[in-house]
Amino acid sequence: MKVGIAVVALALAAGPAWVEHQARLNGQLPKDRSVKSVPTPAVAEVADDFAELLIPTPEILDQVNDQAAEKPDFDAKSQAYEEMIQNAARRHKVSPALIKAVIQAESRFNPSAVSAQGAVGLMQVLPSTARSMGVGSPYEPDNNIDAGVLYLRQLLTEFNDDEHLALAAYNCGPDAIRRYGNSMPPFRETKSFVAKVMRYYHSYIDS
Repeated sequence: MKVGIAVVALALAAGPAWVEHQARLNGQLPKDRSVKSVPTPAVAEVADDFAELLIPTPEILDQVNDQAAEKPDFDAKSQAYEEMIQNAARRHKVSPALIKAVIQAESRFNPSAVSAQGAVGLMQVLPSTARSMGVGSPYEPDNNIDAGVLYLRQLLTEFNDDEHLALAAYNCGPDAIRRYGNSMPPFRETKSFVAKVMRYYHSYIDS
């Protein structure tokens, strides 16, 4: 974006000579005519071309938003659940860094978080999912972490320890992954979630 603005500023500073050059390139000004005879629409079209270059595409906006997303915070919020996370990681053989990354993305370590879909707690576990995992009281942090990690372990096992697919399934459900031939579904929210968790994951590993 800054590069595009700089180009426009340079063009404006160049004045009539630059406009004449562009007009000649576009075939809007014969070689033997001066810039004074360039029709106003020609100048406007050149400006429009630059305006189009400065308009970001949805893909570029997504990349900018992803890069601007907050990094995980390594403070008391995460440390308060360190023992629970380590215990669940050992029980279900899931990386503690991955567990922290999921919690960071899902609730930012807020044990009282509730989603519009009814998912609750640190790992945003649906009560029905917790029951299917044999875990009661998903509102309790230790139970919530245990249910979420056990569910994540099952997804990792189903998708051959492919962390990207397991995380996608955690977000949109395993049926969607199966429906798309065990590949990443074309859901914008799911892709954003997976990218965010993986970024947090590497940050926790490096911490």
